[in-house]
Amino acid sequence: YRIHAGKSVPIVKGGEATTMEEGELYAIETFGSTGKGYVREDLECSHYMKNFDVGYIPLRLPKAKQLLNTINKNFDTLAFCRRWLDRLREGKY
Repeated sequence: YRIHAGKSVPIVKGGEATTMEEGELYAIETFGSTGKGYVREDLECSHYMKNFDVGYIPLRLPKAKQLLNTINKNFDTLAFCRRWLDRLREGKY
């Protein structure tokens, strides 16, 4: 899957003015809000995903290879969180 590719649906006024075309597919990401009308970046990252455009990169550490194999097998280029790695019995990532 190629996520964050091409057109987007902005969450604020004055954003991208691209028109949706028939047959296109969009994923709408929701964000929690207090209703004050602005987005605040948090310091902690809770979701991760592989970069679609990055090719093979050799890894030296067996643990790193195992983790990447688990990510490839279960998520590929889709987003995932640490909790899902825990459920797959991946520790110390």
